[in-house]
Amino acid sequence: MKTLNTSVVICGAGPAGLVLAHLLGMEDIDVILIEKLASTMEEPRAIAIDGESLRTLQKTGLYEGFEAELLTGIRADYINGEGETLFHAGNPEARPYGFATVNAFDQPTLDRYLAQNLDRRPSVQLRFNHILDSFEQDADGVRVRCTDADGEPLLIHAQFLVGCDGGRSTVRSLLGISMSGESNPQPWLVIDTRDAHLDGELDCRFYCDPKRPGMTIRKRHGERRWEWMLMPGEEREFLLQDENIRDIIAPHTDVDKVDIYRKRVYDFHAIIAERWREGRVFLAGDAAHMTPPFAGQGLNSGFRDVTNLSWKLAAVVTGQASENILDSYELERKEHAWALIETALQLGQQIQPIDSQQAAERDAFFAELNKDPAAVKAMEDEMFNAILDRSVDKGLVVNAGSAAGRLLLQPVLKTPDGDDVLLDDYLGNGFSIIGYGCEPKDVLSPDVLQPWLALDTRLVSISGAGDSSQDPMLTDDRGEFGGWLESETPCLLLVRPDRFCMAAATPTTADQQLRQALQLLG
Repeated sequence: MKTLNTSVVICGAGPAGLVLAHLLGMEDIDVILIEKLASTMEEPRAIAIDGESLRTLQKTGLYEGFEAELLTGIRADYINGEGETLFHAGNPEARPYGFATVNAFDQPTLDRYLAQNLDRRPSVQLRFNHILDSFEQDADGVRVRCTDADGEPLLIHAQFLVGCDGGRSTVRSLLGISMSGESNPQPWLVIDTRDAHLDGELDCRFYCDPKRPGMTIRKRHGERRWEWMLMPGEEREFLLQDENIRDIIAPHTDVDKVDIYRKRVYDFHAIIAERWREGRVFLAGDAAHMTPPFAGQGLNSGFRDVTNLSWKLAAVVTGQASENILDSYELERKEHAWALIETALQLGQQIQPIDSQQAAERDAFFAELNKDPAAVKAMEDEMFNAILDRSVDKGLVVNAGSAAGRLLLQPVLKTPDGDDVLLDDYLGNGFSIIGYGCEPKDVLSPDVLQPWLALDTRLVSISGAGDSSQDPMLTDDRGEFGGWLESETPCLLLVRPDRFCMAAATPTTADQQLRQALQLLG
């Protein structure tokens, strides 16, 4: 039997597995990514990618090459059966993490792009047509048994295995881990079309119509996604026929100008794995949780999983941290993933009613609510809080609160040469220490700073607009960073590789908090 050795085996070359391979490959971690299919998938799947996920692409250096495939700054309108607006979602101008909050894309195109660009990562092997058969683990590692592309058995010795193999995860099944939650009562028809004549008038709309709930969103290159709920008694095969698809979308577009190029009926689930780790084996993406599409967060949750897990695996493999830090993965991610599932369910409750009385009561509620702009904003803030408010209050964080535990804002800052730059471009790939209104090397004692420098921690200084007391690397000339901190007093932020603030300190407490943070790494 052929035998290979690596540090991490990833099962599943969907978006979560591919991004994880890139993030580990950037740290020169040896990775074997196995995928049972002959290529990345071509079926219609995710359609929305958020600013947090694009920030991860930015870190991998792949954002610019994919930017032309994005339709950025989408606002969704939720419309009732009479064509009246119930509410909106998404602020096209908001860019808290450096990119628009809601963006449309084509997932098969992204998957191909991620796979093709793995040649940038010499330490990563992508192996299509490789089927995971079984694995076993002990204190020394994981032994993964596969059938390779030639039908021959293959044994891979690794330190860790990550199952990114989707909702029907083989890894999860072999671990005997169950899922809990609920399934959507009705399946949905998902269609991708070339339909450019609508581009100037319709970006994203949810049809909260009891006659047939649905949605549409525009993509790049004259392409469009349509999704429609199957009504009780309707057969999948019947609705997959092109003539019946055209009948459904005819009230919304000129069907004579529509080219249908992908179609499938999906069952949606709101479920989560009872645990995400067993020893040296982890679950991520749809293998760990499945989210209904109504909030556009399924793929984005998978990105968050691997962004969180990747730096911890890399730190353990390279000996920079103890294996204890891996306990924080599920601790930091599971609760938020479930919160997004609940957000999607809440939106689904507004979109899917097919009982006319229930729909009328919903319409009356929003008609009354829309008379009070403050009440509308409060409702939207509450409904989308899990997407917009990103923080962890347990895990690898010191004294969570204020900035500590929050996902770092990524504002546009000014260089000494007067150029506008995104903050992350100065933070590097690993840890960073940001001094706001102060220089980190002037604040921290040498014995505290040195261990962090040994981890290749990047030191960055930011000054407020008009602050002439220091010679900063970057200037917060728009006041966004100071506004996020809610303070103009000097402070120090320890930022993890996934851009979460591990600690936030004043100059007088900085030494103590960074010592505590170092202890968390073991």
